Amino acid sequence: MNPQEIKERIIGRARSLGVNLIRTCTVQKWEEIPLQPREFWPQSIWPWVKSVIVLGIPLFSPMVATTPSMVYQELYDTSNRVLDDSAYRLTNYIVAELGLRAVYFPRDCYYGIRELLARPAAAFSHVLAGYYAGMGTIGDSHNLLTPEFGPRLRIVSVLTDAPVPPDAMLQKNLCLHCRKCLKNCPSHAFSEDGGAIYRMDKAACTKYHILLQEQKHWPCGVCLNVCPVGEDRKAYAEGKQVTEEGVRHCGIYGS
Repeated sequence: MNPQEIKERIIGRARSLGVNLIRTCTVQKWEEIPLQPREFWPQSIWPWVKSVIVLGIPLFSPMVATTPSMVYQELYDTSNRVLDDSAYRLTNYIVAELGLRAVYFPRDCYYGIRELLARPAAAFSHVLAGYYAGMGTIGDSHNLLTPEFGPRLRIVSVLTDAPVPPDAMLQKNLCLHCRKCLKNCPSHAFSEDGGAIYRMDKAACTKYHILLQEQKHWPCGVCLNVCPVGEDRKAYAEGKQVTEEGVRHCGIYGS
């Protein structure tokens, strides 16, 4: 098979698993646009990796709008399970049926929320992979913003030596710089310093998530909820996604 045929087979299998967004990039992007230390580059971990396949599925906007609540927590947890399952199955397809090498990085890949206070970085950034693969651009909130879902999605990455042709990076920055994430963040984690995106106090964000975890509903998701970017919001342009009473109701009760 030629590289394009391999890519089409991989995309077809990913879509059969229910994945909405599939984009690819080469590991050279980490060298061409170095936004992390070399130790985080995929080729520094597995030297045989040539391509990264990024998979994305949506977080449904009306459910995100109830945050913080068990409704949003269950959505978040379910999307994580679906992503890891899809990444495992796609990796297995590449290895067992295409005869190529592949591994996947789980969507979060850290022991627990409190561990992020000591070491606030994951072993691999799916956000950067999605950016390099043209799935979206990085917004002021440090989230990946996509045309389809804005920041309301979860992403995972499959790393392989399959010679899949890369997708083009997005040229237009999707962030509107509307300041909504800055103004609405409950932990006040964002601040302006004249840089390309907001400075983020990761410790403040993590401490707020620990508080929500103690209150039996987390993660936060406010920056996802207030972001106006994404085609998914158009269906609700004429009215509210959820009532104020509904937000309070979901925040009090489990489902």
